[in-house]
Amino acid sequence: MRITISILALVIAGFFSCQQSSLPHITGTILNTTETKAFLAKRNMNSGLEAVADAPMAKGKFDFKFETPLDAGLYRLRIGSRGIDLVLTGDETDVSVSGDYNALQKFDYNVEGSALSTEYKATMKGLVDRSITTASVAEKIKSTDPLLAASLKMNLAPVDPSDYANIEALAKRLNDKYPNSGIATDMTTLAAEAKAQHEKEMNKYPVKLGQPAPDIVLNDPNGNVKKLSDLKGNVVLLDFWASWCGPCRRANPHVVEVYNKYKKDGFTVYSVSLDGLDTRSKSRLKSAEDIAQRMEKEKQKWVDAIAKDNLMWDTHVSDLKKWESGAASQYGVRSIPTTFLIDKDGNIAALNPRNNLEEQVKKLI
Repeated sequence: MRITISILALVIAGFFSCQQSSLPHITGTILNTTETKAFLAKRNMNSGLEAVADAPMAKGKFDFKFETPLDAGLYRLRIGSRGIDLVLTGDETDVSVSGDYNALQKFDYNVEGSALSTEYKATMKGLVDRSITTASVAEKIKSTDPLLAASLKMNLAPVDPSDYANIEALAKRLNDKYPNSGIATDMTTLAAEAKAQHEKEMNKYPVKLGQPAPDIVLNDPNGNVKKLSDLKGNVVLLDFWASWCGPCRRANPHVVEVYNKYKKDGFTVYSVSLDGLDTRSKSRLKSAEDIAQRMEKEKQKWVDAIAKDNLMWDTHVSDLKKWESGAASQYGVRSIPTTFLIDKDGNIAALNPRNNLEEQVKKLI
């Protein structure tokens, strides 16, 4: 009888032991830090952080133990002003991290017990080291585990409303594999918001998707006439920009990158500059001579920006009227950069394809 009771006790103890071991356990050792506490928070799709737990640190060591499972999602393990991102499915039992406090910002640390966290770290480190490109990560997002894909998407760039279809597809994948998880719900909401924002933005412009792109006929810096319609048969990025526009200049390297990669396949750029002087600016000058001198300076800024940013295509045009540009008015442009992707038939194919320019171009060439 005692033997039977003893065996039963062992079975019960083993059962509870198995139950306890299935709960998440996160430990770590971070060198070169004097912090006395580690914090764990869950990252939401709006980049907000929701506090989950904290643990004391001694000589760089910490130990998180949980009494309930963690929801699938992207977590931020913070030590002082730096941290480590963990992509957790909710099934992990023992996760350990290690690294040097001074190298955390470069994604130079180790993660064991969480395959998605390890892959996430390697991808982000590749981006920091420039051993991989944002374009390759964008391709990876389409096929990798949806939880990892969502975590990478949160960190790559701000949400592009025109990318709503891809966000919807990712939301479906998340709901299929991680149903009822917070990140799946967040992604579904984000997809709906992106689609609504995209439709709102489209309604701001007199040109519509699928309709012919209105022709633009303007002079280049040398006084030569350049027509947008002359580029029919190519995939064309119609780019409204200016030398004085910081966001435009920061976007130019990526446009150049895509141009160099696909120009042989029939992709080109038609750049409309909003440099020059508008009526209000001219009214502040004393004479026609002053206006002419100032206009020449503004034109030179445009020319210098083309050279400095290595915008090597030869379709650069402007009427040098700044916000009074006839082409900008024709397309309903009220802020820059504003871009329209035009297909080979001369129809509007995409609006403001910033974060997914290469993807959109590949669809059309």
